[in-house]
Amino acid sequence: MATINGIDGAIKAVTSGGTPAVISELKGWSVEEAADTVETTVMGNTSKTFASTLKSWTGTCEVNYEPGNAVQIDMLIGETVDVEFYPKGIANSTKFTGSALVTSHSRSGAMADLVGSSISLQGSGALTVVA
Repeated sequence: MATINGIDGAIKAVTSGGTPAVISELKGWSVEEAADTVETTVMGNTSKTFASTLKSWTGTCEVNYEPGNAVQIDMLIGETVDVEFYPKGIANSTKFTGSALVTSHSRSGAMADLVGSSISLQGSGALTVVA
């Protein structure tokens, strides 16, 4: 089994269907996929059964705040962005891609740390896995 080192990860994003560019100062990211279910149990069954219905996905990224980075500037709440998550780095073809709505973008700082940003995304449509 291949091991993937998190240090190689990257994210690209862009608003308005342009060419995705790298989000600089990336510290971490996550993508979560989910599926709604409906119960299909009928009389006479002794265990519950379920079927999958609608699928959804969300994503987050943590970055060191860089106000001059065009991609970080584009990540405004309410904006729709095209996003690409790269678990093995951009040079590798494996990625998760989709369109998402920026649902939150917080910035924080502390005396002994860098100012950081946390960006949350709600997928709109399917998340595509390119291997």
